[in-house]
Amino acid sequence: MKLEFRKGRREDAAALTELARASKASWGYPAAWQDAWAASLQVAPDYIGRELVRVAMQGHDLVGFYALVRRDGGWMLDHFWVHPAFQGRGAGRAMFEHLTGCVRTKGPGVVLIEADPNAAGFYAHMGAREVGHVPAPVEGDPSRRLPVLEVRVESWP
Repeated sequence: MKLEFRKGRREDAAALTELARASKASWGYPAAWQDAWAASLQVAPDYIGRELVRVAMQGHDLVGFYALVRRDGGWMLDHFWVHPAFQGRGAGRAMFEHLTGCVRTKGPGVVLIEADPNAAGFYAHMGAREVGHVPAPVEGDPSRRLPVLEVRVESWP
């Protein structure tokens, strides 16, 4: 899928938050869980100004976005969302390839990913390896855990 990428802008905050919520909801989670996650899906204007946020577009359509946060000589993937209308069409792959290219130029190293269980297979397919789990309890599932994956991004030869 051919996408165009641009830096996130503060005025994108509401649209990115809406996209993150729609993407998370596409996995069929119970409403109570989605309500509990609302704050973590919020993308504030200040966050966009502070962190590395890239928006994927196809023409005038908002396809997805990702956000990386610098962390201990590497990166943390804080957001990676594809609009439900574009899921399964190569948008995620194009976004991940853009993400790794961005890391190569901004500061190569390890990208740490605390993945939704539904997305872990995608990240593994993109070359990330599972390195552990973190607790992520929710109503009705107090033992729920998220897989933690990492991908090492090297500089250009």
